[in-house]
Amino acid sequence: MKRTFSVLLLSVLAISAFSQDIMDFENESRKVISVYDYWDGSPFRKGLLHGECEVIDNPVVESGANETRKVLSFRRSRYGSNLFGARIDLKDPIHLSSKPSYVHVMINSPVKGKPALLGLGKRDDWNNQSPETFQFVKLSGMETVPGKWTDAVFKITGNEAACLHSLVIIPDTRSMMPADSDFIVYIDEIIHNNNPLERCSNENYPVSFDKRQTSKRADRKLNGVAFKGNKCADLDIDVSNVKTVYIDKLESEPLVAVPGEEITPVFQYTGGWMHRYVYLDKGNDGKFQPEIVKEVPAPGSDLVSYSFLGEPDASTGHNSKGETTQNSTQDNPPAFIIPADITPGFYRMRCKVDWNSDNASGNTAQSIVDNGGAILDLLVNIHEDSVAFNVNARMCNVSTVDGRQLPSAIPFGKDYTFKVEMDGDYVLKGLLIKHGYNLSGEQYVSGNRQWKTVTLNLSDDGLVTIPAEYIDGDLNVEILFTNIADKASK
Repeated sequence: MKRTFSVLLLSVLAISAFSQDIMDFENESRKVISVYDYWDGSPFRKGLLHGECEVIDNPVVESGANETRKVLSFRRSRYGSNLFGARIDLKDPIHLSSKPSYVHVMINSPVKGKPALLGLGKRDDWNNQSPETFQFVKLSGMETVPGKWTDAVFKITGNEAACLHSLVIIPDTRSMMPADSDFIVYIDEIIHNNNPLERCSNENYPVSFDKRQTSKRADRKLNGVAFKGNKCADLDIDVSNVKTVYIDKLESEPLVAVPGEEITPVFQYTGGWMHRYVYLDKGNDGKFQPEIVKEVPAPGSDLVSYSFLGEPDASTGHNSKGETTQNSTQDNPPAFIIPADITPGFYRMRCKVDWNSDNASGNTAQSIVDNGGAILDLLVNIHEDSVAFNVNARMCNVSTVDGRQLPSAIPFGKDYTFKVEMDGDYVLKGLLIKHGYNLSGEQYVSGNRQWKTVTLNLSDDGLVTIPAEYIDGDLNVEILFTNIADKASK
């Protein structure tokens, strides 16, 4: 096998009704390549320049994405137009249809860019038409990630009588490029099928279907998920009116928990013969990685609770406690424990209804969509009893209510009141509050928001109160003020 993809990838490809390998650059006899520019005035079309396009050893072997021996190396020249690319002359023409199909191209570029596919061909019922006649140019729905293999997917349609004889892979459609911006792009694994899903993904927390997919089953539906902890966790999420298979609750109220807390999940689900799974990305790395050892989750597993896992087509399996369960079970998954040593922060949790699968993206062999499953993502705020508290006070004095120095930590999730006394020439305008985690770092880690900012408008100094809703993690507070003279002039 010349390609190695993830289990998800192989499952996704397996559901395609057809799959045509166009070129993988492993077979010497099939390499018919050159450069092409759609612009009539291009120096490459006029013969003034010769492009660089050759098959080389794969310099970027990436596990789960592209492990082939050979790739096509293409120099994206600053002298080419925005539709300058690597031309592949096809051994077997692609017959176009009004029904969409998809061309997939693995691209590794050192820059972020929007790839495009240009098709050259002819109508079979027009004898005099050149096979180099322009048929279409299609943009990919995703951008290349610098230094990573990206499966650029192009949706193609056309006249039923038309065939494609050549494909032009355009790795970057920017119209203007700096004078010193030539770069090398690697191209590989070109296939044609009816599957719109990319073979590998650089997306955080992918799902195996289009996130806009609506439910196909009226008899099966996720109506909500509730969590109850033995310390502070308590959340009930109602999704009874949601019609999509994927449910995004990342900007809604998070589940609040503490390290070492035991949490019991309860799925409200209409229908039977489907199983329940809960994932927690403990590493905040954008992936849910299950690890099951002797029928139970290993300590580092991101799959923390499930009602059933077993061999394909087996009538019995196990839940996350290692107890024997039937594949017909409608039970909720067992309680799970938040790791005692986890770093406080916002983490992503995924709740999934699916058939016998530890794949967080959703079963494809037994389609999560066709089976009436669902995926719900939310954030979990894992916190300590106290949070860091810092006040940047200029043109004023700040203190506790009784006049003492402000503490460096305050209780989590409770209103906090302190005193602000402005200097004589200044008046208080408000507080700028930055709250959450990783306050000196990026706001989003693997797509999970870690902090927010909010402004509290105030007109008088004295006692001021930060509401509990903003004390959901560490706090940096800046005193906002204005000069008395400036205020009077307004």
